[in-house]
Amino acid sequence: MQQRAREFFTVRHHVEIKNKKAVIVGLGETGYDTAFFLLKKGARVFITESGENESIREKAFLLSGMGANVQTGEHTEKFIQGAEIIIPSPGIPETSIPLAFAKKNRIPVISEIELGYIFSPSRKIIAVTGTDGKTTTTSILGLMFRNAKLPSIVCGNIGNSFIGEMENTGKDTFIILEASSFQLEKTKTFKPFIGCLLNIDEDHLDRHLSFQNYMEAKKKLFANQDERDAAVINYDDVYCRKAARNLCSEIFFFSQNGMPDRGAYLKGDKIISNVGGRKNVFETEKIAISGKGNNENIMAALIIGLICKIDTETLQKSLCEFAPLPHRFEKVKERKGIVFINDSKATNPHSVMNALRSIDKGRKAILIMGGQNKQVSFIKLVPLIKEKVKLLLLLGEASETIAEEVKNAGVPHIFVRDMKEAVEKGAKNASKGDTVLLSPGCASFDMFENYKERGNVFKKEVELLS
Repeated sequence: MQQRAREFFTVRHHVEIKNKKAVIVGLGETGYDTAFFLLKKGARVFITESGENESIREKAFLLSGMGANVQTGEHTEKFIQGAEIIIPSPGIPETSIPLAFAKKNRIPVISEIELGYIFSPSRKIIAVTGTDGKTTTTSILGLMFRNAKLPSIVCGNIGNSFIGEMENTGKDTFIILEASSFQLEKTKTFKPFIGCLLNIDEDHLDRHLSFQNYMEAKKKLFANQDERDAAVINYDDVYCRKAARNLCSEIFFFSQNGMPDRGAYLKGDKIISNVGGRKNVFETEKIAISGKGNNENIMAALIIGLICKIDTETLQKSLCEFAPLPHRFEKVKERKGIVFINDSKATNPHSVMNALRSIDKGRKAILIMGGQNKQVSFIKLVPLIKEKVKLLLLLGEASETIAEEVKNAGVPHIFVRDMKEAVEKGAKNASKGDTVLLSPGCASFDMFENYKERGNVFKKEVELLS
């Protein structure tokens, strides 16, 4: 059985999955799409899901009707025995029964994007990763390629799975893929022809266990690239520069502080690019998204567009058309000279730093932080909190940890029970010219279903202010 499992990876484009026992761990959207795809390929599909709710039961019923074997409410070794390949959903920990069993029995484990790469008819894969900015950059690219009328699909961590788009993919389709560290760490042959690394900072350490493991997962984006491929990398980020060492691909840097030989840089309110030996100038004045993080996202997207030979007029038009995404430094309302901003997607301290740097000069922030900690440190926020914040409003599981780690900023804090109290106290303590900023720096799962619900509750409470 182990020999057959190893053979799974031996021949590109001629992978034989028919009649193999494939175990899928997790029955969210990615797990469902993976199961659906493998069933059509004739695999013996086994799905194990530790949770149990109405959505899971509905998916289980549908897949069982197609011939899948489904286990819900638990994972057991007996169910997994005989597996020839295991495909975990993003975020399944190494300590879970399926992955521990796979390691003990040397069963190949791959992510859904690896499976997608193996079967994809297109090799025009543009993969974007980073601690922050992935969804925004991927979305900008999607608009650029649509405006250029190039066949393209936007997929991955952004919402719709890569494997779920196979039927919509032709050999000339550009696949614009948002790739998370969870998806990348279980790749083996995955090779984007353009890989983009936006930034690296502490995140998901509860899952990766160390920053080094997290960084190594991100670097797998470039592991199989060769001299025909391109790497688009943030020069201003020290960890990104480390990741750029010894790459085989052609490197294009972007920077807000320097002038790379190849790539793009910010100069005043203009972006200067040098790609393919041609210099171009792009205006930023009419672009709706702003701030340090978004400047980086824009430069990365421009470089990729130029590599793919999209004309400069289409690129500039796309930037001006692009609307800010919800929950990402989203202006909710201005009330009595106080601006309320929803940055609920900020689930790590690096995102909070970008948000604070994006507040208009001269404004002070009342910062709402807290939630479920991902075992990252908040100490690095101290200088910016000291400079930009007049009051901290802390909620959720991580509130006491944050208060302790940023106490040297010398900024007062108030513990709040819920988002309603946070918004009310924010409005009460704000003065004209201040910004009430929800930028939690934590996951949302201690109090909300996800960051979207958290952001929507914030917006609702802002609207309800008397």
